[in-house]
Amino acid sequence: MSWFGIWVRGLAMGAADAVPGVSGGTVAFLTGIYERWIAVLIAIRPDLWAVFRREGVRGLWLRLDGGFVVPLVVGILTSLIILAHWIKDWLEVFPDRVWGFFLGLVFAMGIAMLSDLRSSMRSKDWVLLAFGIFTALALGLQTPQSANPALWVWPFAGAMALSAMLLPGISGSFLLLLAGLYPALISAVSAPDIKVLALFIGGGAVGILVMAHVLKALFARYRIEALSCLTGLVFGALVRVWPWQGTGDDGSISLLIPTVDVLWGPLGLAFSGFVLASLALRLSARDGI
Repeated sequence: MSWFGIWVRGLAMGAADAVPGVSGGTVAFLTGIYERWIAVLIAIRPDLWAVFRREGVRGLWLRLDGGFVVPLVVGILTSLIILAHWIKDWLEVFPDRVWGFFLGLVFAMGIAMLSDLRSSMRSKDWVLLAFGIFTALALGLQTPQSANPALWVWPFAGAMALSAMLLPGISGSFLLLLAGLYPALISAVSAPDIKVLALFIGGGAVGILVMAHVLKALFARYRIEALSCLTGLVFGALVRVWPWQGTGDDGSISLLIPTVDVLWGPLGLAFSGFVLASLALRLSARDGI
């Protein structure tokens, strides 16, 4: 896999994680880097200092798969700095079309995941897939809250948001939105509020490392079962990117059936997103890309 291919995957992950309702974990999973990314996180342990003293920078580079993690992280950061800003602007100007495009992307990813799994799934795996769908639906239809959190809340918020980044179909930014913390975090980033950001990042680092170990254990013992549930989460996440939504006075979400005058723009972009994701997944499956 080339550095450029890894960097492009990082771009896609960063753009997805910046939008409430879309998961960078889904992008990682479908582009063939999910378990490699988990392995890097698992390798972050206290004995890294001993590795550095014994083997130097080269030892750390090999232990942390530097040829993979550096272009990936650079891609994620590049996307968060540049692309995410554009996406948020587009969401304000024509949200239905942006969500339509993401609907096509997520649907294509879910179809690809299910196609890979279907031949190995048993009855209980289909039950787990349904459980994943209903879990994502239940989360996606919750009413976002508004909060002015105390400082002690931020480490837990970071742990929740960053650990969710590893789960296909669950968006860390959307969980923050549900908890009422998303606007406060955006304000802290804009200010910037160093104390809040430090607490958030510190809690997030712990959360993502713990979640990586949990996922590794699940994949080791219950691979098909875990993948079935994660696939369900991806399909259930479609509710968050449904282009035709209504919002109540309390922020509650209702899904609407589109009329002809608002149907074709989002639908056309959904088709474009589906085709683009399908082509990208096919290319990512090739060696060296």
